[in-house]
Amino acid sequence: MSRLSMEAFADRVTELFPQLARGMARHGNNYLTKGAITLPQLWVLGYLSRNRECPMRELANFMKMGLSSVTGMVDRLVKQGLAQRRRTDEDRRVVFVDVSTKGRKVLREIMDQRRETTLNLFETLTAEERSTYLSILEKLVEKLSQNWK
Repeated sequence: MSRLSMEAFADRVTELFPQLARGMARHGNNYLTKGAITLPQLWVLGYLSRNRECPMRELANFMKMGLSSVTGMVDRLVKQGLAQRRRTDEDRRVVFVDVSTKGRKVLREIMDQRRETTLNLFETLTAEERSTYLSILEKLVEKLSQNWK
């Protein structure tokens, strides 16, 4: 590939990322790919599975969303039986949320399918190409975790 300007590179990456995401999603058959839950709802389930029974405010901070927006998202997860809420007797205003048993099962199915798709997709690359790709992804995630503008 010829050397691209940063603008041309950005345009190409912006074009390819959605194609990659859609292509990978086509290989799944689960709550996410069927549209039963959204990607942000999947992020919530993942967070809850790693951080058992967390306060709604903590979940809102993680999602970088307002409490009312996260409440609506959790409402939908609770309605589907994927999450559950609990209030404490000490302070009824504090609401804790946790992933349900069904939510854990759904999350595991999604993650297992994603893993299988990734294995199938990346088996066409050499070990060196996979290592380079992983190194680049790690650098990008590190950059995103910093406060940059």
